[in-house]
Amino acid sequence: MAVGTEAENLSAECALAARPGYSDLHAQCRQTKDIPLPNYAGILLAASCDCSCHRRTSATR
Repeated sequence: MAVGTEAENLSAECALAARPGYSDLHAQCRQTKDIPLPNYAGILLAASCDCSCHRRTSATR
């Protein structure tokens, strides 16, 4: 993994896309928005992907 990416919340697709030959996997990432845990305010079941290819959409979350 690249330096500085360990602090990011990357989906499995985007984490693998950082490796040579897998860059096309960014398009398959479906973790583009936060998914809240039902009945628990402020707790996330899954956070959106923080990959630089999604920052445009994650800025609106």
